[in-house]
Amino acid sequence: MAPPQSAEEMLQYNMIHAHNTFKFGYDIITSHLENPPMDDIKNFLGYCEAWVDSIEGHHQAEEEVVFPFLNRKLDFSEEEEQHKFIHSTLDALGKKLRIAKADPSTFKAAELKQIFQDFQEPLYKHLDAEVAHIAPENLKVFDSKELLDLNAALDKHAKSHGDPFLLVPYMRSHTPPELKDSWPPMPWILRKVVIPYVLAKRYSGYWKYAPYAMS
Repeated sequence: MAPPQSAEEMLQYNMIHAHNTFKFGYDIITSHLENPPMDDIKNFLGYCEAWVDSIEGHHQAEEEVVFPFLNRKLDFSEEEEQHKFIHSTLDALGKKLRIAKADPSTFKAAELKQIFQDFQEPLYKHLDAEVAHIAPENLKVFDSKELLDLNAALDKHAKSHGDPFLLVPYMRSHTPPELKDSWPPMPWILRKVVIPYVLAKRYSGYWKYAPYAMS
């Protein structure tokens, strides 16, 4: 997908790529649960936690910034309702992952795999419906300045919320190579130095499960 040419395209463009990072992570987690890396289980469970935290952080931004904006002229009540179920599942998953990481003897791969499998349909349905709902033609009820302000508010929210040692490396290591230099826009020093050599180092063991290089 080419970079957006208009303000109406930006939100959907960014949302598609953000959602893809969650789908990449889901596929990796479920494939590893077939044959869990027991000799590296704490790092694998940490990777799973990063996936949970990334979706929760994304949803927090939507609930605090995106939905209030869109609901001025559109109806995103269905997406907000879907968030409630997704949050409840993520909360349950997060709890199980933290317990297992603290005491690997409690790790039950089959149980986690079943939770993930049951979660796929409602999660993917929500992710895809949300992308469809913010199609550029639907956003024409807002003027360009409003939409540019929304994207600026989202950028500001991302920089001030969540753990940058988890969320930023997760995002970068789930961004395909062809997008590394353009999505999301950021200075060269962040892409090539700060993220791979500073932020990614704290939980470096987690990112061995990620699909792409950090920078």
